[in-house]
Amino acid sequence: MPRIVSGTAKGMTIKVPKSARPTPDMVREAIFSRLLHRGYLDGTDILDLYAGSGAFGLEALSRGAARVIAVEASREAVNTITANAKKTGLSLQVVHGKVDTFLTTTTLIYDLIFLDPPYDMDNEALASALEKSVPHLEYDGLLMVERDKHSGEPHWPDGIVLDEQRTWGDTVIWSALHADYQRSLNS
Repeated sequence: MPRIVSGTAKGMTIKVPKSARPTPDMVREAIFSRLLHRGYLDGTDILDLYAGSGAFGLEALSRGAARVIAVEASREAVNTITANAKKTGLSLQVVHGKVDTFLTTTTLIYDLIFLDPPYDMDNEALASALEKSVPHLEYDGLLMVERDKHSGEPHWPDGIVLDEQRTWGDTVIWSALHADYQRSLNS
């Protein structure tokens, strides 16, 4: 059973809905160590799309994120996320709905947007979700995608560029930034 790896809820186990594929604790630990190093945790606003069990968002809150909104279409998963948030005592906001609908109706901006779509989601649907995510990403924000290594690199929307790629077994995490922001980092 997955657990919160670090922070205020460290060691607490969380449930996973039958329809979800949880990110292994070891991979989540590596992701969050990198995010902490880069300053994407303390006091940040995070959007967790295709939230599954809510593990990513709960881990972020446990480690100091200011606000996390988890979006999930599955009623079973929403119930699981809500129960996990209650158990950990973390104030994760859960939205029951389709990612595309949420992204076209919200006006909020985030420091980090994490997409962990079902592995069987085709690249065209992922490209659409990424395109709709960009207006909600801070200028210096980070866009992250978790996929199966056989899926291939996502098609990044105009103005977004790959920052780094990390692989653990069959899991790949791609991180991307606004191109203008990345240029400012390199100058």
